Amino acid sequence: MASAIVDRNKSERLTGDSSRGIVELDTEKWEIEISSVEATLAEHYGAEVAGHELSPPRDHAELRTRLRESAPQLAELTDHIQTQFDDGACGIFISKLGLAHLEVDQRRKAVFALAVLLGDVTETEPVDHRVVWDVRAQEADLRKFSMFSESDTEAAYHTDSTIVPIPERYFLLYAVQQAECGGGLSTLRDGRAVKEELEQTPDGRVALRVLTDTGLPVRIPKAFRKKYGVTAKDGYSYVPVFAEKPMWRWRKDKIEQGLVAHPECATPEVRKALDTVADLLASRPGVLRPLPTDGIVIIDNHVAFHGRTAFTDLRRHLLRIRFQEPAA
Repeated sequence: MASAIVDRNKSERLTGDSSRGIVELDTEKWEIEISSVEATLAEHYGAEVAGHELSPPRDHAELRTRLRESAPQLAELTDHIQTQFDDGACGIFISKLGLAHLEVDQRRKAVFALAVLLGDVTETEPVDHRVVWDVRAQEADLRKFSMFSESDTEAAYHTDSTIVPIPERYFLLYAVQQAECGGGLSTLRDGRAVKEELEQTPDGRVALRVLTDTGLPVRIPKAFRKKYGVTAKDGYSYVPVFAEKPMWRWRKDKIEQGLVAHPECATPEVRKALDTVADLLASRPGVLRPLPTDGIVIIDNHVAFHGRTAFTDLRRHLLRIRFQEPAA
C-alpha cells in the first residue's frame, strides 16, 4: 500500500461563527485505484456498467467491503473524511481529488465508489434509478428535474431533498469543469451556528418554536408519491422546517409554493418565523469559495445550508451524489 494519502497536518477547520464546522482538507498526490474500482463495480453489478447508469447497489455493505479490499487508498481517504464528520464537520472541501487525468465516466465511477465507502447511496430520480447526477445548466424550457441544478442563476441557501421523509444525511459535489467566469461559487453556512444566533433574540426563539411545532405543506412530485407513500390527492405532506433529524429542512421557494396552495397554513406567526430565518441567512455570506476543477465538497445535509452564486460559463459541469449514513 502506498504511503498515507492524507496529510493530517494540512486539515484546516475554518474559523468564524458561520463557518466553524467547515473543513478545508488537503490531500497529498495520490493515484486512485481506478482499475480496481472498475473491476469491483463490474463484479458487483454482474457486467461492465457505465458510470452515468450506476444504480444503488443491491447490497451496500457487501460492495463497501469489496471496495475497501480492492481500493485501500480510496478507503483511507474516506476514513479520514468520516473522522472529520465525526469530529463535528458540516462540510469538507478538497481542492484537488486527483481524478483530473481520468475520462469523465471513470470519474463518475470514482466518486460513486467514494460515496459508497461513506454511506448508502440513493437514486436521484425514480425512472432510471441513477445515482450520479450530472449538474449542468439547461435552457429554461429543457429543465426536467431541478430548477437549482439545471439553472445558471443564483441558488439561495437551502438544504437538499426537502420532499423526502428523512432527507439524505450527506451529498457530494465533484467539479468535472469549474465555471471560469468568476461565478458559480459555493456558499455554505453551519446550521448549528444559525440556530445559536436565532436563540439570542426573542424573535429568533419564537421562530425556532414555531418552525418546530408547525408542519408546513411540501408538495411531493407525482413521480415520487408512490415511493414515499403519499396518499393526499394534491400530493402534499406536512413537515417542520426545524427538527432533530434533520435539523433544517429549508427550501424557501418550495415552502412558498406550499403556502400558496394551502393559504390556511400561512399564518402571521408562520410568516414572521420564516422571514426571521431568511433575513438571518441573507445577512451574512458564510463561506464563499470556488469549487475548482477536480475539487470536491461533501456536505452534512442535515446540518448545513448551501447555495451557489450565478454564473455565465455554461461549460460548468459537476457530479452530484446523495447518500445516507450506512445502515446498521
